[in-house]
Amino acid sequence: MKRKIYISIPTAFIISFFLFLSCEKNGGGLALLSVEQELELGRQTDSTIMANPGEYPILDREAYPEAYEYMEDMMNEIMQTDEMNRKSDYVWKLTIIDKEILNAFAVPGGYIYFYTGLMRYLENSAQIAGVLAHEMAHVDRRHSNRQITKAYGLDVILGLIFGDNSGLGQIAEDLAKGLSTLHFSRDMEYEADEYSVKYLNDTKYHPIGIEGFFVKMLMNNETGETLEFLSTHPSDQKRIDHLEEVCKATSCMPGEIGEDEYNALIESLP
Repeated sequence: MKRKIYISIPTAFIISFFLFLSCEKNGGGLALLSVEQELELGRQTDSTIMANPGEYPILDREAYPEAYEYMEDMMNEIMQTDEMNRKSDYVWKLTIIDKEILNAFAVPGGYIYFYTGLMRYLENSAQIAGVLAHEMAHVDRRHSNRQITKAYGLDVILGLIFGDNSGLGQIAEDLAKGLSTLHFSRDMEYEADEYSVKYLNDTKYHPIGIEGFFVKMLMNNETGETLEFLSTHPSDQKRIDHLEEVCKATSCMPGEIGEDEYNALIESLP
């Protein structure tokens, strides 16, 4: 026999009120963590990643300044778009992980991670810009925030709502260990694709460079077992079609592919 949980009317009203305040007007879903909590969660996750060089061997900034300059210049150009809501709210720190894993990910607060394996797998600057803009969109649209709301228990979420940040440490550890809460829904993936196009349409890069990445994955019959990116970012022909639709609706401007600068980037890597 299931136990019934009774919540008093005042308590239920307070919870409903906070949930109402937490709803994103653009994109839907519940993003219950505040911006300050997102920043703290990102900081703790980043610290955990930096403290685990065995799992996350960080590419040294001083030894490889060209690679960081390339990626950070690209990120800063993307941030010039008017389509981003929270460019001034987050730290927007980019870290390169020197490991032959085909992946990139982002955590709340603007912490972006790119693996050298993925950088080598891609074929030009427009593709890298497309993937980077996609990850930035996940942050800006607060997708991880919403996934955390779904993934953790009521006690943790209510504690966070009422200012108890003690649960952030465990969430940060989970993110650093397995990124378990970052398996975004298809709607979130489509939204990140959409805003990747919108962001890049305000830059020098081709707006749907990420399409070439998806096409290559399909041609190579990549799966989540061979391409880590697909374990958290599933792809298929429908996503490619969606990119084309967004580009048409956005009146995409022609942009650079950037093969020469991409080749210079790859040559700068270890």
